[in-house]
Amino acid sequence: MPRTVITAITEPAQVAAAVEVWAAAREAVGGRPTPARRARVEAKVRDSGLAMLATYGDKPAGMVVAEPYAEGGVVDPTCGHVAMVFVEPGYWGSGIGGALLRALQSPPDGTAWTRLSVWTRATNRRALRLYGSSGFVDTGDRSSLHEGEEIIRLEWRRPG
Repeated sequence: MPRTVITAITEPAQVAAAVEVWAAAREAVGGRPTPARRARVEAKVRDSGLAMLATYGDKPAGMVVAEPYAEGGVVDPTCGHVAMVFVEPGYWGSGIGGALLRALQSPPDGTAWTRLSVWTRATNRRALRLYGSSGFVDTGDRSSLHEGEEIIRLEWRRPG
């Protein structure tokens, strides 16, 4: 029986697979990725502080990108920020998104972040369920996207 394996993205083929996961997830919710947006996501995956790919058997199933947390231009190396997490639509509800977030809590590069933050749309119920079930809590921080949609910041803290 296949199993989920999460590995650090280090090869161009893994970058391409992560971008395809992202594109499939965006299309499943009605977003048509433009070539320019695809190129920006590819650069983010390739150049991020930490990117991981989940495979189920030999099929790409999910991806996550994180980087050191920065506020007001000041980087806090003890904290991470989840830049993106996406799961191939055929694997939604399978636990792969939660496995990717848990992998960030003890990543393969030895980073030991004491907390992780993420911004998500207030209307993104699937993401809110994922983050909530992974131990993230609402910080009360709110902002708006350029088109006015509310986004909220959630945070996970290392126990102890």
